[in-house]
Amino acid sequence: MQEFNGRVAVVTGGGSGIGLGAAEALLIEGARVALLGHDSNQIASAVEKLASRYPDRVWGFDGDVRNLAKLEAAVKDVMHRAGRIDHLVCAAGIQVPGTAVSASEADWLRVIDTNLSGAFRACKAVLPTMTAGGGGSVVLVSSIQALRGKPNGVAYIAAKGGLNAMTRAMALDHAKDGIRINVVCPGVVDTPMLREAAARVVSSDVSDSIDTLVQRWASAQPLAAAIEKPCGPADVAQMILFLLSSRAAYVTGSEFMVDGGLGAKLAL
Repeated sequence: MQEFNGRVAVVTGGGSGIGLGAAEALLIEGARVALLGHDSNQIASAVEKLASRYPDRVWGFDGDVRNLAKLEAAVKDVMHRAGRIDHLVCAAGIQVPGTAVSASEADWLRVIDTNLSGAFRACKAVLPTMTAGGGGSVVLVSSIQALRGKPNGVAYIAAKGGLNAMTRAMALDHAKDGIRINVVCPGVVDTPMLREAAARVVSSDVSDSIDTLVQRWASAQPLAAAIEKPCGPADVAQMILFLLSSRAAYVTGSEFMVDGGLGAKLAL
């Protein structure tokens, strides 16, 4: 449909997982996309892969969400190349297991700094430009864990819950500027992050392979049996596209689960 022709999007965490899936979905619909990330090799690889199919419409920048100066420099580079920023997807994130007792303070601070403060910094860098351009739309990538708890993930869950609350606050602050801000809450998504979590489990319990464990986790989602495949980044990207698009013109400050019905189920 090329719905995003002429539009420019910035995607943090754009080198892999849901960020990369959102970037590709935007490119398919005609957008120009800037991938931001802290791993220059990963970003370069993603840009090379995408540019072979979407030449002259994808760029990569050093955009570590833990560093506001780098994000602001990346925004200036995007503006120099494209002259506008219409959309922002905040998908950068890490996951470190632990409880309030077992997690180190350093781990807590690292997760909060990346997952929550990183999205704040990305918005701080992009929103003034978006406001000057007459408005735009933002999607933060949270998690079902922002709404439903699980053991051994205190920092990750706190950060994702903060993203949902921050979405509501920013949506109110920037509605007058014509900027819509929403949050998606994926369930079990087959991403490198999920496979890293599976690898940690497999390393202590060799009864499962990583693939088997990912499939078992995915099967907890009620729709899994009907769809017969785990949810992937491309599935979450479709909700992100809708929220960024003009079809969601009256949607802001809202949470959207992409979890195959997982959050609707009682854990009994």
